[in-house]
Amino acid sequence: MSDRPHPDLADLGLADVVRGFADPARLHMVRTMAALGECECSRVYADLGLSKSNASHHFRVLRESGILRRTQRGNQQYAALRRDELDERFPGLLDAIVANADA
Repeated sequence: MSDRPHPDLADLGLADVVRGFADPARLHMVRTMAALGECECSRVYADLGLSKSNASHHFRVLRESGILRRTQRGNQQYAALRRDELDERFPGLLDAIVANADA
């Protein structure tokens, strides 16, 4: 299993993290991962109808914003929210975003 580089949340400000939520497709992806936990990346974007390259862009933005962690196992990519780390750095932010993503 190999890990992609992930930013240290201590190095990110609130604006850096919130930028990752600033797209309806990414909000949907975050809500899906909040419900499923760690899962294959293809499962997250399949129901959105995103192309693989478009989904890769959104996953990269979410990763660089400190919102998710991507790992590779064999030839499968997995994604999971960095819930504990986000809650420690920005208490309640992720829950508020997920609860109000449709608002």
